[in-house]
Amino acid sequence: MIARNVLANLIGMAISIGVQAGLAFGGYRLAGAEQYGLIGFFTVMLIAAAIFDNGLGQTVTRAVARNQVEAPATTSTLVFSFALIYLALACLLILAVWAAAPLLAAYWLKPQHISTAEVRECLVLMGFAIGIQRVRGIFQATLEGLERQVLSNLLLSASGLLRLTLGLGALALVAPTAEAFFWGQVIASVCESVTFACVVGRVVPGALRPQRPEGGLIWQSLRFAGVNMAAAATGTLVQIADSLVVSAVLPLAVFGKYSLVSTMCSAMVRLTAPLITASFPRMAAYVRAERVAELRRLFFTASQATFALMLTAAGALVFFGEAFLELVSGDPAASADFAPVLAALAIAYALSGLCRPSHALQMAEGDPATALRINLVTGALYLPAILLLTPRFGVMLPALCLTGANLLAFVLFTATAFRGRLRGEALRWLRSSVLPQAAAVAATYAALRLLSEPTLPLAARLAIAVAASGVALGAAALVSNHVRPPLLQASRRILSRPRPRPDSASATLS
Repeated sequence: MIARNVLANLIGMAISIGVQAGLAFGGYRLAGAEQYGLIGFFTVMLIAAAIFDNGLGQTVTRAVARNQVEAPATTSTLVFSFALIYLALACLLILAVWAAAPLLAAYWLKPQHISTAEVRECLVLMGFAIGIQRVRGIFQATLEGLERQVLSNLLLSASGLLRLTLGLGALALVAPTAEAFFWGQVIASVCESVTFACVVGRVVPGALRPQRPEGGLIWQSLRFAGVNMAAAATGTLVQIADSLVVSAVLPLAVFGKYSLVSTMCSAMVRLTAPLITASFPRMAAYVRAERVAELRRLFFTASQATFALMLTAAGALVFFGEAFLELVSGDPAASADFAPVLAALAIAYALSGLCRPSHALQMAEGDPATALRINLVTGALYLPAILLLTPRFGVMLPALCLTGANLLAFVLFTATAFRGRLRGEALRWLRSSVLPQAAAVAATYAALRLLSEPTLPLAARLAIAVAASGVALGAAALVSNHVRPPLLQASRRILSRPRPRPDSASATLS
């Protein structure tokens, strides 16, 4: 089941990244840098609102997964009770954005050709789109806890394609403005949340029927959820603080370019979602059943696959970032200027993604407090630095500071992840799941980068980059002792599958 869920998550992730790339590529080209700055600010707010999924959503997934072991009959009550919490938080989010919109439009963002009234209206629409979309989180978390991830990814892919169609369609057919884009996102959010609710209502009968909330079930998860949401909030603040500071101190057009680069890099972290989403419910079940050997094998496998994907993606943007940025923006001069920023952010986001397996292990063991402490430490060092230095040194400084903060977070997550059921496995994990993958990917990109001269046409440089990414991913998989065997077995099955002989039909007729 895990393999099937990973495959479903990979397909869903590929479609999701395609949608994100399409929105970034089309949005920037159709709306221009300044209008895209508002769309980029919407992306930042979406990431901030994702603490529902990273905090409360993980709590729901863990609770539903544990319920399948202990008391499956209470799942409908659990889902209904958490749905009420989600609805209340979504309403609070919408009201908070509506109340803050005049201040943000007048004092935070720095538009040059967009009126304050238009910015305010866009911010209000952002709040509605984000709040409505967050309601989906309770239903998505329920499907993930039930390990119905094929169904979840099918719904996410369909809603993502709808979001892409409505967003770019509004820009192309209605008006090339952020306001038109956000109206499309509001409609997409309504369709998405209603569809997820209807599906969960069928999968978990009675989950949407009005009933008395079960206080005992909620109370059992309340402390875990509170600490987890606090950890998610501090971690998210560290990840988006650079965008918040750039949007506040630099012109909106500059922030639009920085947001485009940041969006390209944040898509990398989503590469971890298929593996972590599929592995986390099973990790929680293994912890509950004290099946340490299976837990260790699953954690090592998820780590090796995560590192192979993340390092490959980061290497592509570090070594070939200027070519990818030129493809997306269509502006060679801006691509050359922002290529160093893209490289620094690629490393920063890769380090963030590399923390995910260790964080998932801590969450499965019921320890969200460690992530909270780590985020507080990194935030205490990182936030003052970018607040004080960004106005003086520009957009490169936040990218470098984020890289340092995420490097510290990776060290701390690694140092604390092996204090529980996998105590004593840290060095073996580093030797098998970190160092071989890093060496294989770095050597591959360094060798193939020599073939890509700046004078080559863009298409040729992109072709070399894609080829290098494929070779690097293959090399990383081959040096991963937990990932390599199943891949080789699958390859053998495909190659040894019997093929029908061309003359079999004629022989039968004769």
